[in-house]
Amino acid sequence: MNIRQLEAFQATMKVGTMIGAAELLGLSQPSVSRLISDFERALGVTLFDRANGRLVPTPEARMIREQVEATIRSHERIAELAADVRKLRVGSIAIACMPALGITFMPTVIARFREAHPEVDVSLDVQMSSKIEDWIAAQQIDFGLAELPAVAHELTVDEFCNVPYYAVMKKQHELSAKDVLAPQDFDGRTFISMTGHYQPRVHVDRFFDSHDVSRITRIDTSLSHATCEMAALDLGIGFVDPFSVHGYLDRVDARPVDPCIRFRVGLMYPTHRPLSKLGRTFVSFMKEFRDEWLADVAARCRPGV
Repeated sequence: MNIRQLEAFQATMKVGTMIGAAELLGLSQPSVSRLISDFERALGVTLFDRANGRLVPTPEARMIREQVEATIRSHERIAELAADVRKLRVGSIAIACMPALGITFMPTVIARFREAHPEVDVSLDVQMSSKIEDWIAAQQIDFGLAELPAVAHELTVDEFCNVPYYAVMKKQHELSAKDVLAPQDFDGRTFISMTGHYQPRVHVDRFFDSHDVSRITRIDTSLSHATCEMAALDLGIGFVDPFSVHGYLDRVDARPVDPCIRFRVGLMYPTHRPLSKLGRTFVSFMKEFRDEWLADVAARCRPGV
């Protein structure tokens, strides 16, 4: 049996004649008659008594009518749902994101995205990179943003960004007059470090050691946003990724450093669970917004801006 047979049966039950059913469905009367006959053969049940030129539903037809109508409603709902999915009117996205991008960048992305797709449900978990990798490998989320290099297996990784860290300092710091800072500019200055269990801490320490720079390191923190806050309070100078520094540029000055270590983030997916159309659309939107965000930071991290 097929949906056209069900529709022919429903229409015939509704109007009482095959001619009327044909008009209702926009078909010919022979087409409706053939659909009804095929439906009866598929069921092995007589649905209409055709004696004396009249079309009378059998008791069996009355028994199955309700189920046929429910099936047609389900079929229509599937078509409606498919249309909603195509037009991104429904669906959900589960994201996990490292704090550097999860505190200000990703909420802003979500706000912009939901302006265009207000019926979409979005779940954002802000977690450490190692936890994000575990969740992706276990297929608990649709995708994640975590620091590279990745360690876990069973995930697919695309590079989301590979950008330099910025040096952040209080407004009108003496180093703010420079366009670009050199490693030697940090010699003898108080430096806000990342805590020791973060991989970038090792890279930063090696970076300054390789340039024979001695810093005063009495403060460290696990959050780049906290580094920005402490720099604004004149507790020292620190290295911060451009996603974190963006929201603090009214309170701190930020300058590029040459040479400098890089901030690398991977866009990670479960290997055996491809993104939905909704997920792909969100990722494309997020990448466009990333480019705008980074360009804005670069333009504002100059003297006199």
